Amino acid sequence: MKNILKFLFILQEVSNKKRTPHLGKGYSTARRFNPYNPLSYITIVLIIIVGIVMFGVVGFWKEIDYTNPFKWN
Repeated sequence: MKNILKFLFILQEVSNKKRTPHLGKGYSTARRFNPYNPLSYITIVLIIIVGIVMFGVVGFWKEIDYTNPFKWN
């Protein structure tokens, strides 16, 4: 799934190996949804719908990460 999202330019990855101010949470690669790709917004809506079906409303809110998916945190 990750390879499909990268192929469609929905998911962006940046290497932090030679970067002094690390992007993301300090991992070797930083990931985010591409804010300029309209498919990113459709993907987020689909993820929310599937998450609610799988976990329910209360379980979904316990499972999500509240960081901004469009920002290099």
